[in-house]
Amino acid sequence: MNGAKVLCVSPHPDDTELGMGATLNRFRNKFKTVKLLVLSNRKATRREKHNRRDQKKAAEILGIHDIEFRSFPIRFFGTQQSRDKIRLTITQVVKRFEPDIIFTTGMAETMQDHQAVTEEIVRVIRDKSSVLGYEVSKHNRFFRPIAFVNVSEKDIAMKIAAANAFTEFSNKFYFQPEIIRSLARVRAFQAGYFGYAEAFEVYRVMVV
Repeated sequence: MNGAKVLCVSPHPDDTELGMGATLNRFRNKFKTVKLLVLSNRKATRREKHNRRDQKKAAEILGIHDIEFRSFPIRFFGTQQSRDKIRLTITQVVKRFEPDIIFTTGMAETMQDHQAVTEEIVRVIRDKSSVLGYEVSKHNRFFRPIAFVNVSEKDIAMKIAAANAFTEFSNKFYFQPEIIRSLARVRAFQAGYFGYAEAFEVYRVMVV
């Protein structure tokens, strides 16, 4: 992944940080550039007022400064109208940014917004971009990773800091350090070693 142009797609604020924050920290000086596309905010559903501020802070903790925000209505990503707009958005951003790797949420997640976004990404991506799915454990009952990234204690600490930059909902149990560390331990065990890892599903690999 060294030297890659990376596009991270977050259906909602916090998804990328929870799904692959440690990986982003590990490669923060090795990726050529990272762009974060955030498709919604929680102002309407949870009356949260500081999603964009907190998202910028979380991304900066992981070394990301290129953030693009959209305002799709939460829980309605799966409607035909929203899917059409998501496809158009993804197509436009990919054409402009030309990523080598696209990271998105898991294909089989129980959260309908996540599932819709990944289905549309896999549907429209062509040419040189690889597509991998990261893990948002709260919604992932059927996650089947085949790719693992070895991460350090420092990477995990930075992931925890980024997740907890979201001040309006950082009290959720899945933001707790022991939950994040425990999942990383399990993924390392599945990969065959003692340590920490983040796991990914692979939807498309393009070698150029």
